Amino acid sequence: MEPIDEAGQGGIARRGFLLQLLALGVVAVLPGRALGAERRRKKKTKAVFRLSSHRRRTCKACKAHGANRLYRTRKAADKDRAHPGCNCAIVTQTLDRRLAKQYFKGRRKVFDRRSEVT
Repeated sequence: MEPIDEAGQGGIARRGFLLQLLALGVVAVLPGRALGAERRRKKKTKAVFRLSSHRRRTCKACKAHGANRLYRTRKAADKDRAHPGCNCAIVTQTLDRRLAKQYFKGRRKVFDRRSEVT
């Protein structure tokens, strides 16, 4: 037997419909937020950037420079080229989050493996 609304017709009243819609929305949103928080906790890597001379004609300065330096941002990598005509590609590399934190302490944007020891 269907419920009867205020007008005396069968079906769901507006208030009942809105309450059901609200309950459905709460059920749909809560698991998504819980899963999103779980994904954020699992992330243990950090994206860093470096200059790559692979498959390009480059000088020795570019090769040495690109092989040993890591950058916090793509912009920092672009600003710190070996020389004005450098055409090395900027590539993304992942590092362990704790290691990246050591490399880029404070507001450092560049880490050079040749001169700095962790």
